[in-house]
Amino acid sequence: MLTRVISIFALITALAFSCSVSFLKVPYHKNRQSNTPLFRFERKGKAGYIDANGKVVIAPQFDIGWFSEEDFVDGLSPARMGENWGFIDVVGKWVIPAKYWRVEAFSEGLAAVTLPVHTNFAREYIDKNGNTVIRLSEGFAEAGQFSEGLAAVRRNGSNSVGKLGYIDRSGKLVIPYQFADGGPFREGLAAVVFDGQCYVEARDGTRRGTPPSVPAATSCGGVPAFITQRCSEGFIDRTGKAVLRFDGVRDFSEGLAAVEKGGKWGFIEPNGSFRVQPQFEAARSFSEGLAAAKNEGKWGYVDGSGQWVIRPSFSSADDFSDGVALTDNGYIDKAGKEIILAKNGTAFVQGLAHVPLGDGEFGYMNHLGKIIFRYRPDAVKPSSLPYSAR
Repeated sequence: MLTRVISIFALITALAFSCSVSFLKVPYHKNRQSNTPLFRFERKGKAGYIDANGKVVIAPQFDIGWFSEEDFVDGLSPARMGENWGFIDVVGKWVIPAKYWRVEAFSEGLAAVTLPVHTNFAREYIDKNGNTVIRLSEGFAEAGQFSEGLAAVRRNGSNSVGKLGYIDRSGKLVIPYQFADGGPFREGLAAVVFDGQCYVEARDGTRRGTPPSVPAATSCGGVPAFITQRCSEGFIDRTGKAVLRFDGVRDFSEGLAAVEKGGKWGFIEPNGSFRVQPQFEAARSFSEGLAAAKNEGKWGYVDGSGQWVIRPSFSSADDFSDGVALTDNGYIDKAGKEIILAKNGTAFVQGLAHVPLGDGEFGYMNHLGKIIFRYRPDAVKPSSLPYSAR
């Protein structure tokens, strides 16, 4: 969630200055946290939902957004009506009226929402009845999802994005604003990027941006030329204490976390001990018992002991979901066998993958590689962005 919010904040910042911005509608990716087999589609400028058999169960009736974020998590999905957002249930009934400027998915029974412009975009957390549980003070740039009772929040910065801290379910700041970035708590620990005179490294190895203490190179962002040191990363406990520091880290998943030390990646347990010593060029988090890892420029998959289950042979490799993973060769099963040749789709979630079909058409594909539903979305104009682009 934080990554998407950061990108939105950066885009808003860019629009306030004389920057060149390209507007590209984000294709739909079903949320991997979704436990509901309903799938978003568009028809005549409206969003609706199909089931896993391709049957329309919620007719297209909701206005579409720029980021295609509608999806069911914990039984409710964000939905848009006009310029505002609310939440609907699995039959398309409004449960929480569309009255917010933005909404995020529910997590642990709470959802972060942003109020309309006349409130100066104040942020709150609401429950599933729409009741305000936490009302944040002014000046927040981000409000993240709750995990293990804590949520990452970011204050507005003066020269760049502000520092990040964590609140509890009462809204109390329990970990002060001090980090460049931070993820969810898992196994009692959260992966963070420490602030300083440094740059943040993206997952592909490029310089992604600068931490709060470093002004952006231009009004459009970017890393200043004099910043040559990479920010360190690590894990904090629930008090905010840095308990583990590495060159790079990934969130804990299935009891292990990928970490970088000395230019190589391995996997640690929550106590910080290495289950798999650093030996890979890159590594991703575990999903369904396997983690993507890279050696000699190729990706494969390892188990919890670091043994290769699927030998490195792919130029790209996504996490496993629904028993399959997308690689540059197509979708593979856990034996490494190619089962579907499609190469440009999303991960399978709740039985289907969203795939481009060419010429502006999209569809949903099942595990047999059969397209069970096709649709052609209408273009979204910049005037329908969820904020003012003027």
